[in-house]
Amino acid sequence: MGEAVAEVARVAERLRAPGGCPWDREQTHSSLRPFLLEEAYEALEALDADNMPRLREELGDLLFQVVIHAQLAREEERFDLGDVAQRLAEKLVRRHPHVFEGKAIEGDVLSQWERIKKDEKPEQERGLLDGIPAALPALFRAERLQERVERVGVEVPAIDLPIDIDDERFLGELLFDIVAAARELGYDAETALRAANERFAEHVRRMEETSRAAGRELTSYASDEMRALWEATA
Repeated sequence: MGEAVAEVARVAERLRAPGGCPWDREQTHSSLRPFLLEEAYEALEALDADNMPRLREELGDLLFQVVIHAQLAREEERFDLGDVAQRLAEKLVRRHPHVFEGKAIEGDVLSQWERIKKDEKPEQERGLLDGIPAALPALFRAERLQERVERVGVEVPAIDLPIDIDDERFLGELLFDIVAAARELGYDAETALRAANERFAEHVRRMEETSRAAGRELTSYASDEMRALWEATA
């Protein structure tokens, strides 16, 4: 397996070398950006279709994007594919002490992961929502923002619907109808949700600033304290 990945790295190096492929030789990190995104979506499509042969193919294409970016970085003398893999292995081991060190899980696995991740960063960079890309599709980003804050006990307010939703198809139709309503009103639903995401993220940042000023971590707040903090920073 390791040799196969090394062979892909050698192929990328050859494509970028003098006498290699003219198209590959002219690429930059910036020019390759849309291909990284496209390959990720194609892999997701294969996954959703439960098409394993296609998934294998699409993961290979996605892997090449990782390899070619690492090759560019190697040419720039910044890092190489080995550095990427080594750093990943170290991070995975560090964030799973219950697996590799035999330590008991503190709280639950996800909250423990967030604590370890936060401790890896300098104090001034330890934002709860760090690492959730702003470039994500708005709906996907909304889900990730909510998941992240719920891990530390922040309850995301939700509207009360007049009916119980126990059907994913119905939920999809409801979201589709919201998009239709937005269009009828002359709004772009994606843009509106992106703006809502940023307002939510800014609210969470104010909560973090307030808790830091009080000399506390968000995870130390009880449910009623967290709700009070949410309202106080609105």
